[in-house]
Amino acid sequence: MTSTFPTTFINGYWNRKLPIGQRVLYSKRFKRRGKRAVVETLMDGAIHLKQIRPDESSRIVVLLDIPTHWSSEIIVFQSNDTFRDFMQNVDWVPIAKDDEQDTYLPTLPVDVELKRFTSTTCDEDGWSESEIRLLEI
Repeated sequence: MTSTFPTTFINGYWNRKLPIGQRVLYSKRFKRRGKRAVVETLMDGAIHLKQIRPDESSRIVVLLDIPTHWSSEIIVFQSNDTFRDFMQNVDWVPIAKDDEQDTYLPTLPVDVELKRFTSTTCDEDGWSESEIRLLEI
């Protein structure tokens, strides 16, 4: 999933979506252990990218879509400026710690910062609200 560091950035970032089917993520059998495995896989990939990045100018994050994880992904921003612009242009509202929703998270390394948001989107099905966890690796 992340064996080499990306060299092609579109609009200043590169992303890799979760390599798992939506039906699996939405199934009742996909419990907390499965969600924890998803988070660990994304974190491992992001940590690997951080270790092999050619310089310190890029920014690597894991974006978790709660509770389904369907839109979860690793994002590599080409620079801190690109990351800052991204954060200023998203319509996310910070939220307080939610122990129930955070139980699937593994123990985070001390250098990983966890941020929590709500996101409201509109698509062909109407308006929906989801929770976002952003892990800055």
